[in-house]
Amino acid sequence: MKIGDIVTRKVAGDEARFCIIGFYTDQNTGDKVAIVAMLDPHSVVEVSVQELVPVTLKDLIALTTNSCFLH
Repeated sequence: MKIGDIVTRKVAGDEARFCIIGFYTDQNTGDKVAIVAMLDPHSVVEVSVQELVPVTLKDLIALTTNSCFLH
């Protein structure tokens, strides 16, 4: 698997789709962990590429540190 891949996972008994946005290695277990963003079909929109602004890796990591992860 690689960044950008669309994957599925069971959430509350239902299958949900996610996009892989990054990886890291858990320092306690050594396990490779994927950082994923849930794809909600009701939130998918089309936008002009010119409207998009890149997010730095630092900002992306900051988004994940305050999130609740489902394990």
